[in-house]
Amino acid sequence: MMEINLFFEGVDSYDGFQSRMIQEIHKQIPLHRVILTDKQHDGKDQYDAELVRRINYDICEHNRYEEIVDFNDLIPLSREILEAMRPYEATALQMLIRNFERDVYTFDEAKQLYLHHLRFWNHLFVTEQINMVCFNNIPHHCHDYVIYSLAKIYHTGMAVCADTSIPPRLATGRDLEHLWQAPYERYLELKDDREIELPEDLEHYYQALLYENENLDKGAVNRGMSREHHIQVRRQTFEQYFNRENRWKRRKHLIKLALTKDFKGSMEKLAEEHAICKRAKWKRKAMRGIDYYNALTSEPVPGEKYLIFFLHLQPEATTLPQGGVFVEQELMIQILARAAEKHGIKVYVKEHFVQPCRNKSFYDGLAKIRNVRLIHSDRDSKQLARNSVATASCNGTILLESIFNSKPTFIFGEVCFEKAPGVFRIGSVEECEKALEQILTGDFSIEQNQVRAYLKAFGESSIRAYFDCSLYKKDSPITMEEGRKAYADYVVRRLREEFEHD
Repeated sequence: MMEINLFFEGVDSYDGFQSRMIQEIHKQIPLHRVILTDKQHDGKDQYDAELVRRINYDICEHNRYEEIVDFNDLIPLSREILEAMRPYEATALQMLIRNFERDVYTFDEAKQLYLHHLRFWNHLFVTEQINMVCFNNIPHHCHDYVIYSLAKIYHTGMAVCADTSIPPRLATGRDLEHLWQAPYERYLELKDDREIELPEDLEHYYQALLYENENLDKGAVNRGMSREHHIQVRRQTFEQYFNRENRWKRRKHLIKLALTKDFKGSMEKLAEEHAICKRAKWKRKAMRGIDYYNALTSEPVPGEKYLIFFLHLQPEATTLPQGGVFVEQELMIQILARAAEKHGIKVYVKEHFVQPCRNKSFYDGLAKIRNVRLIHSDRDSKQLARNSVATASCNGTILLESIFNSKPTFIFGEVCFEKAPGVFRIGSVEECEKALEQILTGDFSIEQNQVRAYLKAFGESSIRAYFDCSLYKKDSPITMEEGRKAYADYVVRRLREEFEHD
């Protein structure tokens, strides 16, 4: 077997999670080199310095590579690399919005940051001879999307895990394009079975999302914050970063540490806090947008036929990159509105109550689309879905819930259940019209045994683990050790697929 130089996008470090996982992989398949990005919270991870080169995740996320390298020593970008990156460049530039510390970037500023990321990671690919890349999530920051793009360009082996709406299940694949292929292939083998038995966790998840089981204890099914919890967290955040007394007390403490004990670490924390404060200030201003949206809304009309489109949180991986060309959500709504109008069906659009940073012009644009009715963000999403002709979005649990309840679902993005029964993948007005005709003429049904077959197929091709190690600590259906072993076993399996024939 050839030497394996592994890049690993690390998870949050708790209780030695990552170092033990790397040790487990190394025991089964010897590694020559590991390049690791991580967030080390508690210092319990102990790495073999000869094997592992750690790069602080914050340095990558905030483009602070000068803290660890001199760019004069890095390989300049060639015409060949720049041309090869063209198909990925626009997406990488869009992802920079996740990390801004100002209200906006100019195009030239964004391009400079992107090239900065590209030069650093291209140099690392070449000099470290990286031949395997592991992602613990869908690449959705500029730096990790650049890494993903370079892996595609250099034909580097990959192991990709992706969070799903089914905890604690992670989808797996050799790249983003094949992330959902394995469940579909297994589904084709299972779909004609009349009796589908699901593992306990998937059975509970299925039952919890059925409309008739509204009062069932959902346990770990809904990991997202309630509206009330979100408001509480938001208030705590603002108190932390905008209370003058608290802010100066914390900064004086860090300055004292910088002068007496840990200059570098304290200065990094000061810089990080400054960035967070600026970002939180922007969010406080932007959150007023939800009030602007609600002022444009109207109530559902009794008896009116409608499609319900649920706006997705942005920026998030579920729209960028999973939305593909439909990352701009108004494009999806335009298609739905035109196709539905032909059949006398309205399109209802509902904003997510925690959406932090949408421009007012976006809402103004939606309000101008003919055949669209904006619905207040406080209205019950489940009730809106239940009474609709079909549900639609780029992604999200509400769509999976629709399938479980035999409700037709229109999906525009790339999700783990995009090929499940009851799902229409929409890309044009014509495809949407065809789907509506099939639904309205009665030439459509969703057999729940096939839905359960798809869920079982997904379970067999997924791994039971969390990305966020903190989720192992409270009401978790799996232990940290189980999650760590699942990660390691999957990476080992992909390494063997890539290298054992060499």
